[in-house]
Amino acid sequence: MTFKISIVTATLNRAEFLPRCIESVAAQSHPDKEHIVIDGGSTDGTVELLTDYARRYPHLRFISEKDNGLSQAFNRGLALATGDVIGVIGDDDFYQPGALEVVAQEFACHPEAGLVSGSCAHSRNDGSIWLTQQASFSSRRDLIEWWRYWGNAVVIPAPSTFIRRRVIEAVGGFEEADRYAMDYHHWIKSTEKFRVTTVDRLFATFRNDEGTISFSRNRQQQAEMLAISKRYWGSPLGPDFYRFLFSYWRYYKCRDLRGRVKRKLRRVLAFRR
Repeated sequence: MTFKISIVTATLNRAEFLPRCIESVAAQSHPDKEHIVIDGGSTDGTVELLTDYARRYPHLRFISEKDNGLSQAFNRGLALATGDVIGVIGDDDFYQPGALEVVAQEFACHPEAGLVSGSCAHSRNDGSIWLTQQASFSSRRDLIEWWRYWGNAVVIPAPSTFIRRRVIEAVGGFEEADRYAMDYHHWIKSTEKFRVTTVDRLFATFRNDEGTISFSRNRQQQAEMLAISKRYWGSPLGPDFYRFLFSYWRYYKCRDLRGRVKRKLRRVLAFRR
């Protein structure tokens, strides 16, 4: 069975980074692909760049119009996508060679899987890699309890995760009220009824340094993840709600205590010098 794979990218005034993303999709050996770029009304030459690329690559389509943020832009891309499988990647991220071919093979081998997720490298602005996350998924419950398990038992990196069309048809697109953690919210909705298959293969490289939302808005992102998570704790009349509440309270208090101890030690050491 062959799969058409759609890639969705949202961009705004990122002409400096966008070419590498576009070229990484174009270089994929998987033959049946499309790349949909949603531009939010750039003024830095992005539209001219996309026009040129669209002439060179028939699989590339784009629209340019103002939007209300990443979630809305991604949803516009999802609405245009015609693939059996869909991936969403940032304009300053890029795929590794052969990634889409492996993704198609995994979906063919695992018809029960709604999502396929692979490893993702985190790069600095100079291109050096400072972290590589291997995809993993223990349970939806652990995903909701992100403060304990995200980055350990649960790792679903957005740039290296692909989802079947039927999953999106069942759960809908991204929540447009989400500003920083829309992918996390989408995984919670998707994993309620659909399985995740993880692959020990590097699919994508993600820029995570100064100038990116994940780097500069980390605290806002975590706050939004908590707000999203709370929506799935269940009724305050049930035991699960309080189990999650106590778990987060304990995590937060321990983190705060560790921070105070470290600051105290730094002051003591500085005084002794």
